[in-house]
Amino acid sequence: MIVRRLPLSAPLLWLGLLPAAWGQTLLAPLTLTRDAIEAGGIQVQRLHAEHRAPTIAAFGQVLDPARLAALSAQTAEARADIAASRARLTLAQNEAKRAAGLFHAQGNVSMAEYQSAQAAEQVTAATLTVAEAKLRSLQAGIRATWGSALAASVATGESPLPDIEAGSSCLVQVVLPIGADLAAAPAQATASPAAGPVLPLRLVGPSPQSPGGTGPAFYYLGSGPACPPAGLRLRAELPNGPAVTGVVIPAAAVVWRAATPLVYRKSGKTGFTPVVLPAADRVPGGYFVRDAAGAELKPGVAVVVAGSALLLSESQAAAMAGNAASSDDDD
Repeated sequence: MIVRRLPLSAPLLWLGLLPAAWGQTLLAPLTLTRDAIEAGGIQVQRLHAEHRAPTIAAFGQVLDPARLAALSAQTAEARADIAASRARLTLAQNEAKRAAGLFHAQGNVSMAEYQSAQAAEQVTAATLTVAEAKLRSLQAGIRATWGSALAASVATGESPLPDIEAGSSCLVQVVLPIGADLAAAPAQATASPAAGPVLPLRLVGPSPQSPGGTGPAFYYLGSGPACPPAGLRLRAELPNGPAVTGVVIPAAAVVWRAATPLVYRKSGKTGFTPVVLPAADRVPGGYFVRDAAGAELKPGVAVVVAGSALLLSESQAAAMAGNAASSDDDD
């Protein structure tokens, strides 16, 4: 299973390691009667240990296969020109050799015929040189745009080009956001459109170009019926590092006090303790919190998944009442 690391602007990193946001009163644990718990519809869910690999969210786009197909056709045409030029050069060399033998041995050909044969050989050799230079230039352009892996596929006609041209696979360019700390491009990744199935991706190689001058880019190959149409933008998830242990906090368990995310942990039979949600990763259905020494949210702990807003209201009312009493005492 994989998760993704939220960017620094994401709400889960707002003062997530502080007991409360600046200027807020600390919230004390609550103790309710069983009747109050039942009347408030308060429900809890026990947390379980999970192992997840952190990921980096990136941008993806399905590329038009016609571009690679056109380059493949141009490469084949350039190779055909070279082959034809070599064949013509062989004929010209043979003719020049025959003319030279006749001219020097028996004088059966004129000087003009001999020189014409020599010139034809030189012109044909020059034509071959030009054809070879054109192919090298074409291949250099392909490598500069598509990278070595795809350039080799275009040159040899081997995988993944045939699958891309046949439509059984799709080529996806994945671009990392600026500042993303990716240790190495993972061999496997996933991508998904705004609406549609998840597309498994297999690394083809790095992209020499970064669209829009953003972060590093990579080419991935998607396969199967989940391949979206060309041009469609995708959200990609790239594994970044080994799996870590932690718990998934259900989204329903999180309530917000100003800019601080809170979770209510059940303590005892009728007690509930507000816990600030530490830095977390957004995952389907909730937030993944990594295991750490002294963590309050760990496997076996029960958290409130229904009625959290009611508990927050009660906590804030109790805090305000406590502040008022303290102010009266000071007076």
